[in-house]
Amino acid sequence: MRQWKAAAAVVAIGLSSCNTQNAITEEQQPQQPRLTMQEVIPPMAPATPEAVAKQNKFLQENVDRFKSRQLASEYYVLQAKRTFNEQKLDSAMIFFNRAWLMDRSNNSIYWGYGLVYGQQEEYDKALYILYRALDKDKENPRLLTDVATTHLARFYQRSNPEDLQQSKKLLERALQLNPDHAADTYYKLAVNSYYLLDFGQAWDYLHQSIRHDKNKEDRTFISALLEKESDPQGVYVQQQAQ
Repeated sequence: MRQWKAAAAVVAIGLSSCNTQNAITEEQQPQQPRLTMQEVIPPMAPATPEAVAKQNKFLQENVDRFKSRQLASEYYVLQAKRTFNEQKLDSAMIFFNRAWLMDRSNNSIYWGYGLVYGQQEEYDKALYILYRALDKDKENPRLLTDVATTHLARFYQRSNPEDLQQSKKLLERALQLNPDHAADTYYKLAVNSYYLLDFGQAWDYLHQSIRHDKNKEDRTFISALLEKESDPQGVYVQQQAQ
């Protein structure tokens, strides 16, 4: 699942006009209603004898083609990843549905559903299904970062400080697990610190991110940080960032 291009893009929400209007406050948002798997996974149970026969035919044809339901599921996950990266979210969902029909134990399906829902800004559903994936793969730094990114996006949408705190916790764990390839994690920790109003820490994380990957030199974010606090390392000044 590390090859997914768009998984991290959701953190950009709000940074095009990065400000602290959504910064942490004392006001808590009401808890969202609990979801069920039936509300998150599209219904695929056939309702008529004809639909049952059609679904059974689909399953058998794929077993014959791929030699096992598990291999068929992996094939459809690959197709879902391809269409997801092309921003064809409806097509990605169809392929995930097929993968789920073939082998619902494939954890990449739940991860993928979560990324699609995140791109659609349905963050409750995204987090519900991403935590389902994380429960099966707790030490995966990329998955931890994707869950944290979704919390960041939901924070920008609702300004619930609990999302910020959980995002920070998950990102710190991802950093512990993979400190050598952590440009994206450092960058998101910088964004997280910005919204927590810890601008000095945000600068530190941003510099570490850029040291890992020069492409993380986000001028919009740098300008937003400079408006709050000068760069402690003196690398960036307001005129350079514009």
